[in-house]
Amino acid sequence: MDDILNEVLAYIRLVRDDKQKLKKILDFILEEIYEKPEKVLEIPEKYEKLLHPIAQAIDCGLICYLNLDTLEIEELPSLLITDRADFETQCGEWEEEFKHQHWENHMSFEPLGSRESFRIMEGFAAQQSDAKFQEQLFYALNNRKPFASFKWKVDNSPYRQDWFDFKQQWLEGHIREDLHWFLEQQKEE
Repeated sequence: MDDILNEVLAYIRLVRDDKQKLKKILDFILEEIYEKPEKVLEIPEKYEKLLHPIAQAIDCGLICYLNLDTLEIEELPSLLITDRADFETQCGEWEEEFKHQHWENHMSFEPLGSRESFRIMEGFAAQQSDAKFQEQLFYALNNRKPFASFKWKVDNSPYRQDWFDFKQQWLEGHIREDLHWFLEQQKEE
């Protein structure tokens, strides 16, 4: 799959200075390939208010556990879960007990990987109406150090808050989707 993506990107790079050709590519994608997401997946109302804090937690690099019965949330540094020895070397011994281990009905939400984070940045760049800023973002994403370059461009633009809002909304949608599918699986069992 990466081979195909690299080939597509290579062709786009060939015409990146030709606005008409880029517009043709964009029009083709929007008309022939891109599918708008269907309606928002529904989850029970009691979980709606938890989307925001869970999204903020995973955005900060925390693993978030949700007790599906009591709606209690436990947030833990991901390094503590993935490499406890390394965590304790850096931060000292963790003496608290993990609450989620005593919960009968829970699920976890983990921080996004770099590939998923990159997709969020691409999505933000794609929806920009300021063509010059959009071009700068795509340039940042397609060159060296894309994460740092993208962050610098956004932080030094009037669109900084738009980025935070977009990312928060995307993360909440991601959590909604995970929660929806988890609850559907539980119904089938």
